[in-house]
Amino acid sequence: MDMPQLEDIGKILLAIVAFISAFTAAFWMSLIIWTFRDMRLRSRDIFAQLLASLVVLIFGPLGMLIYLILRPQETLSEAYARTLEEEALLQDITEEQPVCPECKRRIEPDFIICPACHTELRKACPHCGRLMLMRWEICPYCAEPYPLPPEPERCPELVEGLVEPELDLEPEAEPDAAAEFDLEAVLDLEVESDAEVESAD
Repeated sequence: MDMPQLEDIGKILLAIVAFISAFTAAFWMSLIIWTFRDMRLRSRDIFAQLLASLVVLIFGPLGMLIYLILRPQETLSEAYARTLEEEALLQDITEEQPVCPECKRRIEPDFIICPACHTELRKACPHCGRLMLMRWEICPYCAEPYPLPPEPERCPELVEGLVEPELDLEPEAEPDAAAEFDLEAVLDLEVESDAEVESAD
């Protein structure tokens, strides 16, 4: 009766030891996998990832404790978010206030004209009233084209008045020449008549 009981106890102990060994091996392996994944979230260096996993593989739970002490405090996503916040704060601090392109004095973003040199800075959209840059030809807020200043129309009366005197100059010159010719002819006739009268006497 004693031998079968001892054998049963030995089988039970062997099963317990096998279970504990399997659990320990699974727990050890899970620690290695967790360490590798956690290190991959905290560093892009493949050598650091493998080294952390190797420490846990060799030392087990003690290696896990060493890793928790030496691992980076921030993950890559946390470091990236912190960098974005720092850049945003730095941009707000170092952002320069706009200046007038002519006199280089500080102006407000909603100024239409510079109060110092009276330079026109922006124009108001006639449709929605929003401010636009001077170089914009269409309003980006209401999609309406900005009306360009109309070209000055030429008055046809003025154009005709400018052309007519040039046409009238040449015909007026002919009567003057004819009048001078007639005057000379009349003088010649008077001289001839006077000469005939004297010869007749």
